[in-house]
Amino acid sequence: MLRLIDRQEVIRMARLARLELSEAEVEQYQADLTNFLTSGKKLQKVDVSAVEGTSHAVSITHELRKDEVGSSLPREEVLSAGPETVDGFFKVPRIVEEQE
Repeated sequence: MLRLIDRQEVIRMARLARLELSEAEVEQYQADLTNFLTSGKKLQKVDVSAVEGTSHAVSITHELRKDEVGSSLPREEVLSAGPETVDGFFKVPRIVEEQE
């Protein structure tokens, strides 16, 4: 069987997903991903030129409410529910590293 994805690509994707795969799992994922990509290649060959494009399989209408100004909780009450505040804002842990 022709492999559309190589072993190194499976290992790279596993590393990015922080997965530790055994040799057997690498082989299985390589086969599974190749089968998946082969199915996609088959779908590309289907003539859909006469099919009207859609964004949903069924018709959907969204009932939207009016955007109206209403009352809100007092700022002090909201901030008191958080674990830590600084200068009137919630303090949260940094999740983005600074770039040098």
